[in-house]
Amino acid sequence: MNMSWIKSERTKEVLIIAAMSIGLLLLIDGFLGYSILKHVPIDSRNSAERGIRIKHPVYHHTLAASYDGYARGQSEYRFCTNPDGLKSKCGDSGDNKTYDIGFLGDSFTEGLGLPYEQTFVGLIAEQMPEKKIANLGVMSYSPTIYYLRLIDFLDKGYTFKELVVYIDISDIQDEANYTIVDGRVVDTIKNIQKQQMFPLLNFGLKGLRDRLRTIFFPDFRPEVEEPVYSRNFRRGAWTFDPGDEGYGKVGVKGAIDKSLVMMERLYELCQKRGIKVSVAVYPWPGQILYDVEESRQVKIWREFCAGKCANFYNSFPTFFGLAKSSSKEAVISNYYFKDDMHFNEIGNKLIASDFIKGYKSR
Repeated sequence: MNMSWIKSERTKEVLIIAAMSIGLLLLIDGFLGYSILKHVPIDSRNSAERGIRIKHPVYHHTLAASYDGYARGQSEYRFCTNPDGLKSKCGDSGDNKTYDIGFLGDSFTEGLGLPYEQTFVGLIAEQMPEKKIANLGVMSYSPTIYYLRLIDFLDKGYTFKELVVYIDISDIQDEANYTIVDGRVVDTIKNIQKQQMFPLLNFGLKGLRDRLRTIFFPDFRPEVEEPVYSRNFRRGAWTFDPGDEGYGKVGVKGAIDKSLVMMERLYELCQKRGIKVSVAVYPWPGQILYDVEESRQVKIWREFCAGKCANFYNSFPTFFGLAKSSSKEAVISNYYFKDDMHFNEIGNKLIASDFIKGYKSR
């Protein structure tokens, strides 16, 4: 008896069911994919830091509370937070909410790539044991988030005698990208899932690709549009190149103006609460290579601080002085991670030293 027609019919049924299932999944992905993806933890997209970085309902993202594990920078390092999600010594109970100095900033202040004890905030805390120190810094923060994060921690009962904001070179581009929509911060540039037809499918394929890279190429580092040390690396070039590429509709000038407005709000909030405010700046490798000591970054924040700040901590002279006594390339090699704009352990020591000198001389 010839059964081929039955097999053929069954094959057709299987193909029809498979096609309908795929079509249904794509339909769900197309209409609901982004809504689902919004609830995925930020660092689940990067297996090296899974569990550390989470979404925040108001200021976009934060660090997970009471985390004790490992993260990966140029090497693996221990990463700990207290019960309120502040990077800290491992085992910090978080019972203390009264601080002499709170540090706000982005990945440089967080101390990306290093355990707390080797970051400049951790080093300052170690060398000034009489002071209670809090690190509120988190990767990819900028003035809008500094302001909203400060409100959040004041509402939680935290008090500070002084707040030091370490303004990063990248804050200007991040500020260009962040906007407040319905009371919460939205990244208008990096949040590309909204522009994808099938965000869940793209997310899954990217995760599979990254996983395969991790297995077969453990030293792989994703490429950026331009090398970090290139003059055309747009994220850091705004201090010496007036081009607006990569700064959205507002451009560099609009992003600077927006940063100043949000820092003014932060200052006014601190004034009402009796908190002193200081601002600190430091160069990236790009500034050392292509900028001048009296950088646009220095001028903007020194002018902002006039009549407001308890202190203005400027580490540009320190790094440019070292470059004059040795070479620009030697400074970058000695104080920054390789092919990165972040300070290594020695660079963090230099920033800590600058802060302590400035603080004590005041």
